[in-house]
Amino acid sequence: MAAERKVVKGGFRATLALIISLIAIILSIIAYSKTGTEADLRGEIKELQTRMDKMKQDTSAKLDKVRQETANTLEKMGHVLKKKEETQ
Repeated sequence: MAAERKVVKGGFRATLALIISLIAIILSIIAYSKTGTEADLRGEIKELQTRMDKMKQDTSAKLDKVRQETANTLEKMGHVLKKKEETQ
């Protein structure tokens, strides 16, 4: 007796379903990774905005200090010049 061969039905359909499922898995992994990086990017943007605001405040404070020191120096120079004119 010859060995009987069993014909597997649905082999093409099963292979096609496997290929489609693999493509779906790959697409879902790509979508998940892009979503994760976007959230991280938004967090970094917020952190940078906070840093920029702090730098603006620090710069403003330093400029105010320089402006005040310059005004005081000019005032002192004016007093010195007036004293020299009065003594001459």
